[in-house]
Amino acid sequence: MSEHLFVDPPAKCDLCGEPLTTVFIDGKTSRGVWAYMCLECWKTKGVGLGVGKGQKYEKTAEGWIKKEG
Repeated sequence: MSEHLFVDPPAKCDLCGEPLTTVFIDGKTSRGVWAYMCLECWKTKGVGLGVGKGQKYEKTAEGWIKKEG
């Protein structure tokens, strides 16, 4: 899988407001809208990873890199 850098990363989870420090999901929620989510919110409100569902990003020395989805 090729890695993609997230250029303008979010600072906090759209759902709970917690800072996004190591991992976040740019994904679809169970309500149908998309959000930047922390892992905890994604576990309870996300619909998965992949095309039409979401992407997982992890923070590295180079920046936020797409890891799944």
